[in-house]
Amino acid sequence: MLKIGQFNRLTVIEAFPFGYALSDPQNLSAEPIMLKDTSQAFISDQEIDVFVYTHADGSLLASIKQPKAMLDEFAPLVVVGTSAHGCFFDWGIKPDLYAPEGQLHTDLDIGSRYVVRVVQDKLGKLVATTKIEKFLSEHTYSLAPNQAVSLLIYAKTPLGYKAIVDNLYQGLLFHSDLITSVNVGEYLNGFIKSVRDDGKLDLSLQAQTTQARLSLSESILEDLVAHDGISTLTDKSSPDEIYARFKVSKNAYKKAIGSLYKDKKIRIEQNCLYLVES
Repeated sequence: MLKIGQFNRLTVIEAFPFGYALSDPQNLSAEPIMLKDTSQAFISDQEIDVFVYTHADGSLLASIKQPKAMLDEFAPLVVVGTSAHGCFFDWGIKPDLYAPEGQLHTDLDIGSRYVVRVVQDKLGKLVATTKIEKFLSEHTYSLAPNQAVSLLIYAKTPLGYKAIVDNLYQGLLFHSDLITSVNVGEYLNGFIKSVRDDGKLDLSLQAQTTQARLSLSESILEDLVAHDGISTLTDKSSPDEIYARFKVSKNAYKKAIGSLYKDKKIRIEQNCLYLVES
């Protein structure tokens, strides 16, 4: 059975100056599918793997190129055009992927990148939607703290950044847990910071293990020794300054120096940290 929005193995039945007519071996009576590409040469009866998608008029097209997203996949795509009733995304093949107005959560800007999901409309045509949260689970108990996960950043909020977790869930990466600047549409490796009582996910870009915290504390002490027992890097320092020296988030750094202070290994003053002599 032909799978729209995915790769299929089809047979070349006729060559044209602009491309090839292809048929589905499992449904020879169906209308031919056009491959408008002459970058490779094919011969009659040759079987080739092509991505099958829909034209605006409902006809089927084929491409030997890999699109940036297939059916039911998420991807960051750039808006390349608008119309009175929607916009167009560059998804790596032509024609551009259309997003009807009803599938957009806000007005989009040409040249900007947004995370979308490729879906089929009521007529079976492939379209893009930016209303992606309805395809994500907001609650899960199947993940555990410090579990490594893949992230796709899809929105910025006052608290931080929303991310698609393992292509299945949504989670939140707080500003205080950032170890470097991130952008909407960016793929990142991350960790589950915590699973809340309601199953919502808090995320981190670094592991929150005891070993990681001890390693950071040791690095801070070593840094103080190397700088004659004084550091101007405090809990008031910027996240970028902290990341540049220790490759951790400001939140992790604040916890580490708080623990060192509690253990009476450092003294914290307004603009400096001081090593306490043992």
